[in-house]
Amino acid sequence: MKLVIFEDQHANQLKPFSFNHAVFEIKTGLFSNLERFTNYFTDYEIYLIVRDDIKDVVKYRFPDYNINPDIIPPAKCINSKVVWNHEYINFFDQKNTLFFENKSSISLEDFNYKINLIKDDSKLNDSISCINYLWDSIYLFNSKIKQDFLNLNNVPTKSIDNVILINSDSIFISKNTSIKPGTIIDATNGPVYINDNTVIDIGSLIQGPVFIDRNSYISPGSKIRGGALIGPDCKIGGEVSNSIFHGKSNKVHDGFIGHSYIGEWVNIGAGTNNSNLKNNYSNIKFDFGENVLDSKKYFLGSMIGDFSKIAISTSLNTGTFIGIGSNIFNHNFSKKFVDSFAWGDNKKVDFDKFIETCKLVFKRRGCELHKSEKKLLKHLYQNI
Repeated sequence: MKLVIFEDQHANQLKPFSFNHAVFEIKTGLFSNLERFTNYFTDYEIYLIVRDDIKDVVKYRFPDYNINPDIIPPAKCINSKVVWNHEYINFFDQKNTLFFENKSSISLEDFNYKINLIKDDSKLNDSISCINYLWDSIYLFNSKIKQDFLNLNNVPTKSIDNVILINSDSIFISKNTSIKPGTIIDATNGPVYINDNTVIDIGSLIQGPVFIDRNSYISPGSKIRGGALIGPDCKIGGEVSNSIFHGKSNKVHDGFIGHSYIGEWVNIGAGTNNSNLKNNYSNIKFDFGENVLDSKKYFLGSMIGDFSKIAISTSLNTGTFIGIGSNIFNHNFSKKFVDSFAWGDNKKVDFDKFIETCKLVFKRRGCELHKSEKKLLKHLYQNI
């Protein structure tokens, strides 16, 4: 049995994350979209169909999958933006933009052409959890983590010396995790899941629903409020609410981040805050650069691409777009659209210096910038 997970022509709506990530890498609840597919379709051979410019990076990140083969075999096909639920298995007999059966072998070129021709069934789309824009993952998080937690066979956390656990049946703390004295974990409003090798330092307040992934560090006195997903290898402090840190990003000092999606290798300086609500309580408009979209949300913070750096005491406006590799260092409200590789307000980063900094940051975490990542970054730098 075979499963094809494909991107459609709307991947650009997920910028800045989709500049250098496949749509199925986006996270909400306890899992990425890809993890949800693989957790369910355990006996299937999986094919990943992505945009050509990110193909090599995806091959590097996911070496165990068939990626962009010349010939697509007969298979069940699912749109990458679907947040999988087992109830969706019956939708494959309906030909639409989210699910269909590929009945015979087809070339990759013809498959992509076919995807663009399939009728967009909005009635079906409304009944399916999808991530059409990055903020959808933020707004889906609370319901998904509650569902995910119930589906796991967790052993409830026992009492911990000098740590207060409220509604402990909805708290799971994995192995080799250190919870320091004075910490309060409150799962009254939703589960709290803390993964392997995480350190929660003294006096932290964690209010579910919250997921803190492996090898992360929470600073002393932090306030991790409901709706927060802290990805692996992050260092987080201050106040975080209704936000997703994808992984390997730092916000270790005081400051507020709310209703935001933060990519990988992002550094947010001390005292940086973002606005997530307009003074007149109107819908927040989001500027993608080439177009401005009404998000239809009252609460929306910042969408920040990989490798970006935000200086100390920066103020980020509601609905701010920050591309990948940007460096922001002003103390007024930043512009609502910051292009990739921006240096301050009006300049562009030097690419060679940017790559050298990336190498140093990777080395500090025991990682190495892969040649496919450097090649993609160079491509993006030259074409943005």
